[in-house]
Amino acid sequence: MKNFIPAELKRLTWTSFVLLALSISLWSNRELVAEFKVPHALTIHTALETATIIIFASVFIVCWNAFGELRKRSSLILAVTFLCAAIFGFFHIISFQGMPGFTEPIDMHKSLSFWLLSRSLITFTLLGLVIHTADIDVPNHFAQLSIYLGLLATAAVTLLVFQAPEILPITYLKDIGQTSFKVHCEIVLVVTNSITAFLFYQQVFATKNLSVEGHLKIKRSLLFFAAAMMAVSETYFSLYRLPDELFVAIGHAFQVFAALAIYRGMVGINIHAPYSSLIESTQHLQSAADELRIHKQRLTGVIETAMDGILTIDDQHKIILVNPAAASIFGYTVNDLLGSSIEVVIPMRHRHVHGHHVNQFGERGTTRRKMGSSFDDYYVTGLHANGSEFPIEASISSLIENNKRFFTVIFRDISERKLAKEKMAQYHSELSQLSSALQSIREEERKHIARELHDDLGQLLAALRMDLSLLQREQNLSDRSRRTLTSMDQLLLTSITTLRRIATDLRPRALDEGGLFFALQTLQKEFSQRHGVHCDLIADEEQLILDDEKSTAIYRIIQESLTNVARHAKASHVNIQFSRSHDVLSFIIQDDGRGIEEGAMNKTRSFGLVGMRERIKAMQGEFKVQSEVGKGTQIQIQIPLLNPIKMGNPPNLQHSISADLHH
Repeated sequence: MKNFIPAELKRLTWTSFVLLALSISLWSNRELVAEFKVPHALTIHTALETATIIIFASVFIVCWNAFGELRKRSSLILAVTFLCAAIFGFFHIISFQGMPGFTEPIDMHKSLSFWLLSRSLITFTLLGLVIHTADIDVPNHFAQLSIYLGLLATAAVTLLVFQAPEILPITYLKDIGQTSFKVHCEIVLVVTNSITAFLFYQQVFATKNLSVEGHLKIKRSLLFFAAAMMAVSETYFSLYRLPDELFVAIGHAFQVFAALAIYRGMVGINIHAPYSSLIESTQHLQSAADELRIHKQRLTGVIETAMDGILTIDDQHKIILVNPAAASIFGYTVNDLLGSSIEVVIPMRHRHVHGHHVNQFGERGTTRRKMGSSFDDYYVTGLHANGSEFPIEASISSLIENNKRFFTVIFRDISERKLAKEKMAQYHSELSQLSSALQSIREEERKHIARELHDDLGQLLAALRMDLSLLQREQNLSDRSRRTLTSMDQLLLTSITTLRRIATDLRPRALDEGGLFFALQTLQKEFSQRHGVHCDLIADEEQLILDDEKSTAIYRIIQESLTNVARHAKASHVNIQFSRSHDVLSFIIQDDGRGIEEGAMNKTRSFGLVGMRERIKAMQGEFKVQSEVGKGTQIQIQIPLLNPIKMGNPPNLQHSISADLHH
């Protein structure tokens, strides 16, 4: 890929090379050129230096005043530098040998000292500008203090040069001209300016930008040219011996070129920047207007084609915007609704409070909310053109424009959804009732089967064992017969034990004979013995005096929870704790097992949890499961009691049940 060089940088580079080549030809013939004397050299020198001072003063004015209270470090440094350089340049003019009052050789030394101070300030400031590009804000009081300190330092140096010029190394000797110190200083300035020019050139070439936009706009291509011209001019000033030589005039000419480039690179671009910004702002405004028109067309298209109704009213509740969907929902045309009162689409029974609610919404400062009173059903009632009412799901928002408040409602007809929801709620209620009825029927069947097993089959087995016992007492039985009878007795005993366990699982007799407390004690002991899991039951008998329906439901819930702990939890300890406060019974079942994995509680085949939830729901209770993998499971249950018993002051514990459930 070919390197890209900006056209302006290319022109300035060629100009610099041409002038440098011309200068080299003059430097190579220094003895010949030195013979040419410039008539009225003092006048020409003064005019060119005055032009340079005026340009430097202009740079100071722009860098200081163009930004008011907002200043950056770069603009402050440039302002102080060019002000001090202009002052030193002025004293360089007035102290030049040949000016009125300054005719001694020492005056030429003073003048050249001011010259070196002025040009050194410019040279090293430009070098700093190209090296250090970062910028920071400068407070106004600090900027003013910097100007005062710069002026104070300039005055002190000026006084020192005038009162004690010998304190500085001599720069000029009569009949000899410039000293080696002056020439060496010029060489340092030439090298520094050359480096600065090279760095400016690299910046422009690397960024392919001729200017850097920011707090102070700088055209770096022109500063490259200025540094190059300053290097050339300092070379001329290092070659002359007498003030009227041609080299002095040429050096001043190049100095003016450099000053003009600095002016154009710093002052000109900042003076023209407001006009350029104005043109850019106008173009930007036109572009923004076009974009706004496109957005407006797009917004209009969205509103016109929206499936939901959109309606806007003013603070007088007059409709000022309505889309076709909204008009169709109410059974009107768009023209019918525009300009009419919002009350035409509100049922008569709601009109007297509607205006108050809308105004109250605006006064609260809320910008938007859903309409309606319940969390589940954000709907209000609308009025068809034929007088029929229908449910609407709506949200309202407000905004203030030109000190007037406008309200926008976005809504949709949810008649079908509401009907479907009501049917779903009815089906859910019927299913809950069916589930409750099935649970009751199941418990009755269990109770009946358990009673039949215990009372009938159990008694038959017991009678059979008694008969077998009488048979074993016969003396004339053979050993083989006795062994057979003993085996039969063991089988009958095992059958009776199995029968009792099955009957207890179907319906524990302790629940009917001793109540819930004793039934849970029996369940606790059997669970610990059968599964080897330590189980604690923390409850009072007085707390668990309940009707048969609640006692059975609570027993089955705890039984199901313990079954799940035994099957899935791999727990070593289970804690069951009851608390009763006023008309609420709370209980907790908590284990230290492996917990329930995320998503396992919502499995469609988790019938254990579903059954527990249905039992709790049938009693209008609350059911909550908390589980963390590796830290066990806790189930929290609260059951309202319609006929609370009088108790002392039972502890007000948050009910909770804990079990590890994996169904």
